[in-house]
Amino acid sequence: MTQLTGKATVKVDGSEMLTDVDSTLNVGGVSREFMTGPNGVQGYRETYEAPSLSSTVRHTADTDLIALGRIKGATVLFTTDTNDTYVLRRAAVTETVELSGGNIRLNWGGMGVERL
Repeated sequence: MTQLTGKATVKVDGSEMLTDVDSTLNVGGVSREFMTGPNGVQGYRETYEAPSLSSTVRHTADTDLIALGRIKGATVLFTTDTNDTYVLRRAAVTETVELSGGNIRLNWGGMGVERL
């Protein structure tokens, strides 16, 4: 029987983060927006989107919130429980870091992504 992906781990510069199972990877690329006029669809335009990753990280006594917010130029590995791995290159945290209920939501952007 085929195993389906149910969770993923996130490593930043080789260190695994204590993440929840809700991590989301967007591989980026070309986004297409279809344009309409008075007589219907006229065509589409393309824009580029950077790859991104969003994950919930658990807070511990060793977690440095300020250091997390300063991460840039990192190599981030996203590995599923079906052994599918993607690397987000030259990644940076894109939003301010906020601690809420013992969790930190980290949003990342990167200069590129590839499947290993």
